[in-house]
Amino acid sequence: MSQPAPLPRRFGLHRRYDLTGVSGTGLVAYGTQYPTGRVTLAWCCSEVQSVAVYDDIDDVQRIHGHGGLTEVRWIDPPPAPEPTGSAHPTGFTVLNARARCATAAQQTA
Repeated sequence: MSQPAPLPRRFGLHRRYDLTGVSGTGLVAYGTQYPTGRVTLAWCCSEVQSVAVYDDIDDVQRIHGHGGLTEVRWIDPPPAPEPTGSAHPTGFTVLNARARCATAAQQTA
């Protein structure tokens, strides 16, 4: 049975002090982090409203964090860790492809 696709994780971008005078303070943008790590950021609370895409959350913080004056506040909890192994039809636990190959080689020897 296949696993359900992981959902994106939502956050709010909160600014304590507005260095540029454009976005204001408080909640200034909504964001979404996708399972790939990519992030979308939608500015919401000023005259300038745009949507941008970033490679990861670190880029968002580096570009818009202003040295800690703006913070990411997660709405959703972090994703659950992926299991380290999976059930194998023969009763073995397969940890990765290398372990699977080693198990197959032992069975044929």
